[in-house]
Amino acid sequence: MQKTKILRNKIYPYLVSVWLVFIMTLLGEFLKRKLEPTNIVMFYLLAVVIVAIRWGQGPAIVTSVLSVLAFDFFLVPPYLTLNVHDFEYLFTFAAFLVVGLIVSTLTSKVRAQIIQRQTEKLHSALLNAISHDLKTPLVSITGTLSALLDSKSNLDVQQKRELLETARGESERLDRIVSNLLDMTRTESGVLRISKKPCDLRDFIGACLEQIKDKIGSRNIKINIQKDIPEVAVDFPYMLKAFLNVIDNALKYSPDGSPIEIEASCIGNNVRVFIRDYGHGIPKEDLGRIFDKFYRVQRAQNVLGTGLGLSISRNIIEAHGGHINAESILGKGATFIIELPVE
Repeated sequence: MQKTKILRNKIYPYLVSVWLVFIMTLLGEFLKRKLEPTNIVMFYLLAVVIVAIRWGQGPAIVTSVLSVLAFDFFLVPPYLTLNVHDFEYLFTFAAFLVVGLIVSTLTSKVRAQIIQRQTEKLHSALLNAISHDLKTPLVSITGTLSALLDSKSNLDVQQKRELLETARGESERLDRIVSNLLDMTRTESGVLRISKKPCDLRDFIGACLEQIKDKIGSRNIKINIQKDIPEVAVDFPYMLKAFLNVIDNALKYSPDGSPIEIEASCIGNNVRVFIRDYGHGIPKEDLGRIFDKFYRVQRAQNVLGTGLGLSISRNIIEAHGGHINAESILGKGATFIIELPVE
């Protein structure tokens, strides 16, 4: 599925090039009795610039060539033929093609420079975020071990135990951060290999909750799964990570005493799973971005995390041919909706 998506993304700019040339040709047909053909060339040149700015040199060159052919075939007499009786138009075609190639090259270079600068800024911001998330547990672990190794400290057994528990908790947090970074690298580099097998949804949800029972604690998890729900085809370890990230998100962003609801039903050829919390909810302006890498809702500064969990979940679910989205009402909580194809 990822290969199909990549192929579609590569073909799309060229389809847009054809569409723009078609639009400019229609516009030229309406105006060819009012404008000289050489003036209509400017419409095609505009199409070349648009494509070059948005998609780069390759599609822009294709737009230039198609523009020359369409201009000659439809807008230069004799119409509907590539023959040219007026020798002057040959210079027009040649000049337009050269100008189109030059414009596309220059525009593409400017675009590449802009993208490079934006990428450098993004990399800097991401490195700062990652370094902060990695540094915090490392500093805590180092401080804890230093206190334990200090021969002058008069720590009793209980205090030493508490320090060791802190170090263990920070080590687990550090392991989760590194694991998330590795998972993100795998899911976005195209090396994710999905091996799907039939899976009973009840057993799967049970395994998820067992994995995070320490985080759940005394929280009430309400489960409502439709009777006779069909099996879903998933790669169990990967899909487990996807669901764990979503459930963990619901636990982190809702009050300790509030319940978490997990519902599942079959709709057509898909199984739809709802994971609902009763926290503050997600602001409308954040709903469209919560699945982006490193994005976190601004109000929740006290919640630890890298902002990778939901992005990883989306990549894994989409690699299975599924879909995930979120709905929310401020003050009433958020609901994550996961759709997976049945086995």
